[in-house]
Amino acid sequence: MTSPGKSWSGARHLAGPLAARLFTYPISIACSLLTAGILIQGASVEDYAGYTLVASLLPLLAFLDLGFGGAVTNWAAEYSDSGDRSAGDGTRSRRPARLKLRSRLAHSLRVTTIPMMLCVFLALAGLIWAVAGNLSWLDMPGGILMLALAVYCVTIPFSILSKMLVGTGRTSTWIFIQLIQPVTALVVVATVVALHSASLAPVTPSIALLAMCFLGAIYGVRSVRLPFSLELYRHPEAAHREEKLFSAAWPMMIILVANPLALSTDRLILSQVATTDDVASYSLAAQMFSPALALLSATGLSLWPIFAKRRFRGEATRPWAMTASFGAVALVVSGGLYLISPWFVSLVAGDKIELTTSLILCLSAAFVVQAIQLPLGMSMMQGRALKVQAFLLVLMFASKFALSFAFIPILGSGGPALATAISILVCQVIPGAWLLLRKTV
Repeated sequence: MTSPGKSWSGARHLAGPLAARLFTYPISIACSLLTAGILIQGASVEDYAGYTLVASLLPLLAFLDLGFGGAVTNWAAEYSDSGDRSAGDGTRSRRPARLKLRSRLAHSLRVTTIPMMLCVFLALAGLIWAVAGNLSWLDMPGGILMLALAVYCVTIPFSILSKMLVGTGRTSTWIFIQLIQPVTALVVVATVVALHSASLAPVTPSIALLAMCFLGAIYGVRSVRLPFSLELYRHPEAAHREEKLFSAAWPMMIILVANPLALSTDRLILSQVATTDDVASYSLAAQMFSPALALLSATGLSLWPIFAKRRFRGEATRPWAMTASFGAVALVVSGGLYLISPWFVSLVAGDKIELTTSLILCLSAAFVVQAIQLPLGMSMMQGRALKVQAFLLVLMFASKFALSFAFIPILGSGGPALATAISILVCQVIPGAWLLLRKTV
């Protein structure tokens, strides 16, 4: 059984991120609402749809860090755990762990160097440009889209370094830093609309993400007392040169490919087989749920280093109480969002966009299932469990796409959301819980 001390420690780790997210939550909502309102009413529904479509495309490129972002979280948690168990002079006892972490970071930054990422970006840009070319209603120049993707590529190294904040248990700091993203997006969108240059709005998500990750990287390297300089790019120490870093990175890379493809392509699917109104209505409805999902995700993210440290120590991870709690909270929040949805639509879009009951219910189902999966997923982010989760995600990805195209003719814009709920439940929650109960991962 888990000791009372450990239970209290886990609750304390959750309390900080939850309080931080509750503080930043209303600010994020206000910024998102103002950004949407400025684009819809200050420009057009088409500009808003194009902005949200590009914003949903960026998570699909998260795999450009080759999985090292998630691996860095585990490495930082291992480094932090070495400090928790050190005795005497903590600085001296943690020096080997710090050298090992520095070596790993140097390897990951060298492998994911910016020139390599830009080469991959050029190939992806051609594909996405071709897709955008079929969306005549977007009126989005290909050069704007390529600029947005280029800015995103520059973000990758900073994103890798910022993951150390989560691994070292400084999730609250990371949540406060994330507030920079919606604030930056609001300022940039307001500026381009005021200058009558709304066609530049698709670059905004990349700029906002770069600002957030840059500051996160600074605090990330400081959290482990490393210099924020080009020294991290130097050749790593020979003692760790032979380490097989990809053994920890490749499952995470699969997750970074499959998860965004499954969860962030709803607008892209709708844009190909539905109408502009469907894309806009889905985007607006999803915007109601995204701050709540971000709140739960931030709280769940703080479980990652806790579970990681327990696995490093050979202890069992029991996410059942957290799973039930997250599901219950998501169910209550979904009911509240359903009740306020008419007011929300009237405030943000006036009479330009209409949200159907079926769309709200489908998004609610997806929201609840994703909340249930959060603690389960965070308990399976190390070792063999990570490889199993990567395999389950591939199954979820395939079923989500098949179900989306089957449900859209029946449910319209709510089809992809219902497909998400069913695929996560069947391909992740049920098998993951079964494997954890049998203690096979």
